[in-house]
Formats: sequence, structure tokens, C-alpha cells
Amino acid sequence: MNRKIRRRKKRIRLLSIGLVIILGIAATYMAVEGIGGNKEKNNDPVEPADVVTSNPKEEPSTSDPQVKPDIEINIKATGDIMFHPSQIDGAYDPRTGTYDFHNSFKAVKNIFTYADLAIANFEGTTAGDSVYSYQGYPLFNAPDEVLDAIKEAGFDVLVTANNHSLDTRKAGIIRTIEQIQARGIDTVGTYKEKPETRVLMKDVKGIKIAIMSYTEMVNGLESVLSPQDLDVMINIIDETKIKEDIAYAKEQKADVIIAYMHWGNEYARVQNERQEMLADMLLNEGVDIILGSHPHVIQPAKLYEIDGKTKYVAYSMGNFLSNQREETLAPYGISKEISKYTEDGVIVDIEIVKNGETGEISVKNIRYIPLWVYKGNTADGGVEHVVYPIMEYIESRDVDDNSKLRMQRSLNDTTAQMQID
Repeated sequence: MNRKIRRRKKRIRLLSIGLVIILGIAATYMAVEGIGGNKEKNNDPVEPADVVTSNPKEEPSTSDPQVKPDIEINIKATGDIMFHPSQIDGAYDPRTGTYDFHNSFKAVKNIFTYADLAIANFEGTTAGDSVYSYQGYPLFNAPDEVLDAIKEAGFDVLVTANNHSLDTRKAGIIRTIEQIQARGIDTVGTYKEKPETRVLMKDVKGIKIAIMSYTEMVNGLESVLSPQDLDVMINIIDETKIKEDIAYAKEQKADVIIAYMHWGNEYARVQNERQEMLADMLLNEGVDIILGSHPHVIQPAKLYEIDGKTKYVAYSMGNFLSNQREETLAPYGISKEISKYTEDGVIVDIEIVKNGETGEISVKNIRYIPLWVYKGNTADGGVEHVVYPIMEYIESRDVDDNSKLRMQRSLNDTTAQMQID
């Protein structure tokens, strides 16, 4: 046979073999990818309902890009952040002449970091140390470093309308706002000058949140400001102004309206009649969530159904961080039976869902995280205050047995208070 013919036949055989191999690989690929075959290797068998049996345009699937998905956000809110002398002294490093408060937030940082919106009441001022020394009750003034720790802990908004807003007078209000905002944290409730609006508007992943803040009192210090400055710089509870603010939030098409109210009687574990009357007004005017502070103890929480919408009130979330406890309040004539509750606080954990198609808002899955404030000695002889989420630490080796007993008491009492009616 001619040598050229033999070579041609050999090439034909090789091409045939190659074609068979290519066709085999293609068939395998089609089977694996589900092209012209079943996804037999996927451990997730296709159910009959997933098989398209008609024109997709007639029966759009849930993955249709034209169907707008729901938006879900998580809000975490808590009560009073205060800094007393033992906290300030405990955070001071004499070697560097600086303060570091991060340790107080170490156990809760992850909780706030993963919230879409984290809010607390900052009770006090950061007026610097040129006029006022760093001090606690009755005129709170903390080092700027407290704000570094609060920022690092994950807070987005600080409420500044409370009975200690005027502790360092007008200059203190202004500097406190400046120092908070310089760290990228929003403020609501006090103002350096007449604001365009008293309402803080936040767009959180496409959900518009309106936050307003008011206080019942400023500890009798109203007279240190002129009537004009008092009117514009601090939100004192005034029903006319509150209704104006709610109306403004509605004009801005707020999806959710939150009112932070500094109200009630200190150390009272049940809300008073004025709180209930104000809550009724707020809810009926259009507020969706009311978060209370000032009593320094936890008060009950309640759910309401108004005009087909679920609304929520936490009358007082207690202390988030302070030096108030059994041992420290006795000199002020407050019994241990009452003062022990000042060690307790909660983080209110709320989910907000916005329907992608209708825009309807749902307040749902309201939970709470019980907190207890530890106070103890450090290895170098100092004092530390640490906020502990109880459920994470009540069995931890990081906490001593006596603290666990106090945690258990706190957990029992908090659970009883936060049973939502």
C-alpha cells in the first residue's frame, strides 16, 4: 500500500478517536451542568414545581429580576451610658497621661457592630478639662476618649437630650456635639444652633428612619440658658413640638419613626401615668417605636396594634454602663433592694422589613439581650467596669462565681420586666 495512503488513513483514525473523546467530554459537561439533561450530581434534586412547563413570561419565577426583593434591617438600641469617677479613674493610665475606655465595651462590641443601626443615650457631656474637671454626678463631664470607645463599639447614633445635657452649660452642649460628630456618630436631641429640623433622618439600606429625642427636664438648669437658646438647643418635652416633628417625619416619607424619650421617675420599675399618656399620644400621632431612658432601671415593654400596625414601647431600658449598683447608691439613701436593679440593662433588638413590591413596613421579631455591669479590680490594682451580655457569660470562666450569682438575679428580674404584653 502506498505510504501516503497509509499515513492518510492513520490521520483519519486519529481524528475519529479525537472526535469521540471530544463528544464524550461534551456529553459529560452537559449532564453535570444540566444542559439537555438532569442535575443528577447536585444532591439537591429538582422538585416538579421547579421545572418550567410553560412560557416563563406567563409564569414568572421568584428569581425574576423585575420582582423587587424585601429589605430587612436590624436595629439595636440601649439605655443610659454614664461615666462616674471610678470609671474615669479606672481608665486612666498614669504612665501616658491618657484614658482608654475600650475595655468596658469589649463583651458587647460584636453585638452592635453587626447591627444596621445602633443607638444609645449618652448621659453627660464632653466639655474638656479647661473649665470643668472630669467628674460624675451631679455635673457629668467625661474625657473625649469615652467617645472613641463608643465609636469603636459600633454605635451610629447618640441621643443627647437628657437631664444632664446642661451639666457644663452652653459651651458643654456645643463641644459635646462637636466631639461626637467628629467621630462620625450622629446626634439628636441637642443642637449648637437653631436646626433646620429637630428630626434626624437616616437612610438605612433603603429604609428611611426618623429619630427624635426629648427630655422631661434638665435638673433645674434651664435658667443657665436664655429662653431663646433653651428653645432651640435642647428638646424639652413639648407636645406641640413633638407633633410638629412627627408631621415633618411623615412629610419626609419616613418608613419608621423612633422616639427616644428621657422620662419617668428615677429607680421606679413601673412607668408612671405621664409616660403612658405621652406614649399614647406618640403612637396615635404616628410614632412606631418608643425607647425610654432616665429611670436607671428597667421598666416594662409593651406591644400595640394601632390601625393595623404593630408598634412597640420600652418604657425604660435601664443602664447600659455606669457605676450605679448596690454598693455605690447606699450613701445617697437608696436601699439595696432598689439599687441592685441599676446594674441591669437591655439591648432591644428589632427587625424592620420593607416589602419590595408594596413598600409596606413591618416591625417584627422584637427581642432583647439582658445586660449586667461588672465592677472589679484589675491585675494592676485598678478598677474596671465591663458590660456583659448575660447569656453569653453566665457560665464563662471569665466571670467569678459571685458575679455569676448577681448575673442570675439580674437575668431573672430582667426577664420578668421584659415580658412583652
